[in-house]
Amino acid sequence: MGTLLQKEFFKFHDAIKLHDKEDNQELREERDKLTEELKDYFEKKADDEGSSKITFSIENQGSYSMGTGIKALTNNDYDIDVMTLFNISRDDYSPITIKQWVYEALDKKGRTISLKYPCVTVHYFKDEEEIFHIDLALYAAQNDDEKKYIAKGKPTSASDKKIWELSEPKLLKSKIFSKFNDSDERAQMKRAIRYLKRWKDFKFKASANGKPTGIAITALAYELFKPEIAKNSFNSSIEIKDLVALKNLVESIINRFSFWTGKISVELPVEPYNDLFAKMSDGQHIELKKHLEDLKDSLQSAYDEADPHEASLILIKEFGDDFPEIDKDKTAQKRAIAFPGKSESA
Repeated sequence: MGTLLQKEFFKFHDAIKLHDKEDNQELREERDKLTEELKDYFEKKADDEGSSKITFSIENQGSYSMGTGIKALTNNDYDIDVMTLFNISRDDYSPITIKQWVYEALDKKGRTISLKYPCVTVHYFKDEEEIFHIDLALYAAQNDDEKKYIAKGKPTSASDKKIWELSEPKLLKSKIFSKFNDSDERAQMKRAIRYLKRWKDFKFKASANGKPTGIAITALAYELFKPEIAKNSFNSSIEIKDLVALKNLVESIINRFSFWTGKISVELPVEPYNDLFAKMSDGQHIELKKHLEDLKDSLQSAYDEADPHEASLILIKEFGDDFPEIDKDKTAQKRAIAFPGKSESA
C-alpha cells in the first residue's frame, strides 16, 4: 500500500507546501516596509546625534528560507522569520539597546510590537483579530571571532538573561541542504518534515501541550530520516515511498525517548547545540509521545490496509482534510494499479 498511496502524498504535499512566489506575498511586502522604516530610523538617529549610521541587512531564516515551510491552518498562524544582521560587534551595544531601538523604529499605528526573549515581533490585526506576525531576530554580525550572535532578553529579564548568544542560522540552512547529495532523497526528507509539521499543527491545534517546534522536527529529521527511494539504473524509473519513509522516521523519533526519563532530546545541528526539547515539561513529553505513537499506528494501519479509500481516511484523521480522500468508487481499480513514484522537488 505504501507505493499505492504515493500519488495522494504528492497531492497532500502540494496542498500544504508554502510556495515562495505564490504565498505570503503580503508578509513579504510588510517585511520590506519594516526594512525601509528601520533604515530611515537609523539614518535619522545618526543625523540627530552626529554619529555613525548603524547599517544592517536582512535575510529570511527558519523554514521559509530552508524550503520546509507549510501553509497555516488559520489566518493568525501566518508568520515569517527575518534575520536582521546589524554591522556591529556584540561588544558595542547591549542586546536590549538594539531591541529597544527596533521597537521605537517600528512602533506605529495599525500594528503592535512586542519585545520577546529571542526576537522582536510585529503583530498585524484586522477587525481586532491578529492575521499574521513578523519575527525579527536581531544579530551582531561584525565580531572579532567572525561569528554571529543573536540578541536575547527583554527589558524585564534578569541581567544574566540579557545576552548576545552565539547563533549561526546560515550554517544551519547549509547543513540541512547538504544532508543528502541526491536531489530526490533531499526532496523526500523535506516533504517528510512538512508532513510532520502539518500533523503537529493539526493534532495540537486545540492545545499547546507537547507541541514540538518546527526546528525540533527539522533537527530530528536531519539526524534520523532515511530515504525510501528505489532507482532502476536500466530504465531510469524511480519508486518513491513517502509513507514508508515517514513511518520509519516516526518510529525512530519514538525510539529517541529515554526509557529512564520518558523525555526526548535533540540538539540544534549547529552552535550553540542547545536541546530543542529542553523547555518542555514532563507532561508535555508524555503528551507528545502519545500523539507520536498514535501517528505510528495510523501510518502502519494505512500501510497494511488493502482498501485505498479506507487507507486515505486513516491518514485524514492524522493530517486533516488536505490529505486527499480516495474515491470509493475507484477503489477496485486502484487495488490493481500501483502508482509509480516520480521525482519532485521540494
